[in-house]
Amino acid sequence: MDMDLIDLVDLEDVDILEDQPRRGGENRLRLNPFLLDDEQFRYKYRFTKRFGQKIVDLLRDQLVQDPRGCPLSPELQVVCALRNWARHEIQDDTADLHGVSQPTISTTCKKVASILAHMSNQFIKMPATLDEQEETMRKFRRIANFPTVIGAIDCTHIRVKKNNADGGQLYINRKGYPSINVQVFICILN
Repeated sequence: MDMDLIDLVDLEDVDILEDQPRRGGENRLRLNPFLLDDEQFRYKYRFTKRFGQKIVDLLRDQLVQDPRGCPLSPELQVVCALRNWARHEIQDDTADLHGVSQPTISTTCKKVASILAHMSNQFIKMPATLDEQEETMRKFRRIANFPTVIGAIDCTHIRVKKNNADGGQLYINRKGYPSINVQVFICILN
């Protein structure tokens, strides 16, 4: 194994990487991530096991298993996508850790993202009527004293110029570039 890649994977997963065949169509070891304890699951996938299972249950009917070869269960499809997105891993590393191929990870991530995007209107709602908007504005005013706000979009990273002064390293985000974390508010202007 290339030791330069060691920072891309969890150290406890290195044994699994070395024991699995990488190419040639041999069967790969597929572990059920839901057998991990809650703390390990959250560390690896950035969701609680309970919420991960909720996502699986929500997407199960649309995550049709490909009958060719060795199909992925809905559970494995969801956790592969979550791991790849949460860790910003190279798809090949996610594939090796879950016993699948890199193209499978690519296809799985696209499929899960597409299904989630199509379901977004069930979960993302803005107040539609004037009464709903006024009620939402009252709630924002009560909790944060924001006037005329009817919605918020959380955690948008805005890239900023690198600052070499004291404390400049505090602006480096988890993706490795300098940014500030901003909440964008949607307002009604009087």
